Amino acid sequence: MSNRRSLIAMGAFAMAGNTPLVVQPMVVGAMVDLLGLTERQAGIVASVELTGLTLGIFGMIRIVSSVPRAGLAVFAVAAIVSADLLACFAHSFGWLLLTRLLSGIGAAAAFCVYLNMASSDEYPEHVFAIVNAISIAYSGILTLIAPYLLHSAGLPGVFLTLSLITSAALLTLPWLTHHGLGRNRPGQALSFTGLPLQVGLLLAMLLLLYTGHGAIWAYQERIGVAAGLNEHSVARWLGLSMLVGGVGGSLFARLMSLSIGRMWPQAISLSASCVAVLLLVFGSTPVAFAASCSLIAFSWFYGLPYQMGLLAARDPKGRAALAGVMMSTGGMALGPAMAAFLLIGDTHWPIGVFAGICYLLAMAIAVPSARAPAVVAGVSAI
Repeated sequence: MSNRRSLIAMGAFAMAGNTPLVVQPMVVGAMVDLLGLTERQAGIVASVELTGLTLGIFGMIRIVSSVPRAGLAVFAVAAIVSADLLACFAHSFGWLLLTRLLSGIGAAAAFCVYLNMASSDEYPEHVFAIVNAISIAYSGILTLIAPYLLHSAGLPGVFLTLSLITSAALLTLPWLTHHGLGRNRPGQALSFTGLPLQVGLLLAMLLLLYTGHGAIWAYQERIGVAAGLNEHSVARWLGLSMLVGGVGGSLFARLMSLSIGRMWPQAISLSASCVAVLLLVFGSTPVAFAASCSLIAFSWFYGLPYQMGLLAARDPKGRAALAGVMMSTGGMALGPAMAAFLLIGDTHWPIGVFAGICYLLAMAIAVPSARAPAVVAGVSAI
């Protein structure tokens, strides 16, 4: 398994890659409250940033095996920091779209650095679990302090903080080991042709799942405000849900491993997601909001390692896992856009119903797929 320095480097670039998501609910709310955008416009901005992330990963996967990690890392940091600095001076809908698109592309490069290193590890599933927990904790802490940044310095305060944290990733440049994606030889193009039909179904499941996640995550802050909470209370519950529910779900999955197989974790996590989003949009009370946030975070990050494990079990070459990342980021980009057009005034229940339908469809694919025998025996899900 990777040494401590490599894990720190992967954690740093995973955090940079999560820039479009880490405080997205608070940023969407601030664009409405501080910049005067409509909720629909703010949702579209969030969607465009994640579209940049998805397209960036798609474009870089074919070249990352021949590009030194250090060069890709510098590009990632430069793009994210430039986008965040420009966003400090952007107040119109159009300029915000451009800056957040650039941020998404930079985040894609950062993700490729992290995935490149993790795929080269002897035990990649264990690395994914550890780095995933680091990213969730980072998101939870930053969400907790986001209202104070917004109160003291507005959106520029959030963007400057993200810039500083991303810039710190450059300190790990000496710890970025050899270039080359996973176990592919340098310069060898990565091909997704020939993947089994079962993998295609799982990729469709991930697209549906993350479309639901994206729709809810982008508007979770607005839903909390509609339930009667102020921005500090919303941030507190979102942050605590990530720290307790998210990290707890990830660690619980690591602890349980395959003791109950692959099917039951899918059924449990996706059923819990359905219950959570319906409670979120129909609960309409602070208590219901807090409970639903915790359940959403737990179900999301408890199920994630098993979903990636399903892909690994059906394609040991690692192509399916990379395609899965594209599907998840694509869903996170599609979700806010769909939610933006489902809004009925200040009413958010259509978003919850839409997300619930996505989860049910994902479960209809995931449970039968999890019951099918793996292509390669002995592949660990976590």
